[in-house]
Amino acid sequence: MEYRNLGATDLRISTVSFGCWAMGGVWWGKVDDDESIAAVRRALDLGVNFFDTADVYGFGHSEEILAKALGSRRNQVYVATKGGLEWDDKNNITPNNSRAHVLSAAEASLRRLKTDAIDLYQIHWPDPKVPIAETATACLELLNSGKVRAIGVSNFSASQMEEWRAVAPLHSLQPPYSLLERAVEAEILPYCLENNIGVIVYSPLQRGILTGKFAADSKFGSDDLRSGDKGYQGEDFERNLAIVEELKRLAAKASKTVGQLAIAWVLSNPAVTSAIVGAKRPSQVEENVGGAGWALTEAQKAEIEQILAQGGQPGD
Repeated sequence: MEYRNLGATDLRISTVSFGCWAMGGVWWGKVDDDESIAAVRRALDLGVNFFDTADVYGFGHSEEILAKALGSRRNQVYVATKGGLEWDDKNNITPNNSRAHVLSAAEASLRRLKTDAIDLYQIHWPDPKVPIAETATACLELLNSGKVRAIGVSNFSASQMEEWRAVAPLHSLQPPYSLLERAVEAEILPYCLENNIGVIVYSPLQRGILTGKFAADSKFGSDDLRSGDKGYQGEDFERNLAIVEELKRLAAKASKTVGQLAIAWVLSNPAVTSAIVGAKRPSQVEENVGGAGWALTEAQKAEIEQILAQGGQPGD
């Protein structure tokens, strides 16, 4: 495993992080708690030291299972969670980045995680109803009180981060980034690199399609968020599958899986600190960590760009 410093903090985190969204048991189909716990513990054994969750993942369940899985090994790792979304008794979710909600949400996460301090506390999404300065000030309170060790945001734009930094430190950003989702390359990643903001990317496997484990006839149940994802529908799905088949060929030349290639590719961007990769079972963790510890050559990167440009269709 490789490790990199998270922005200006002293958190030295594994380049492959463990994403705990599926562990919540909502939006990703059936999940077994015992398997989730086994996956976390296998990740620990393989050198993963950064675990990312959120209060909304399973409406608190993900945080509780993560705490159970870590047990006495909590002090060996960094735990990150996110707040700023609230839900009602029917599980309807709305943004709430108000000072009162952020402070109460952080306290609730501390209890569920069974910890005295959260290593990285992140605001999950911008909230157009609440000034960024109010939210940043609340997070600064948490930082100054010692209840969190670093503060970050998720899904914020460069201008929103700039507004935040006028009020409080900003240690990290969590954006989506993969071979199939590259919007952050234009402005957001350069901004973070210039300002020493750590970047922990999510969905480097594009919700699983870059694992190479799906086919044109793959079906997703109504309890799986991919059932409504455009990238898993019609022509978009066919094009993505064609790209994955070409990437598989390239990965095989390096004795890697396509998923490992996809992880190594996001990690090759100098702005990226770590890639958050979800796992439901130990075998998935074992494959994911193979995305670290090797580097793509310039020739491989060029071939990847060609594959993407051609939409998975062979060149002339």
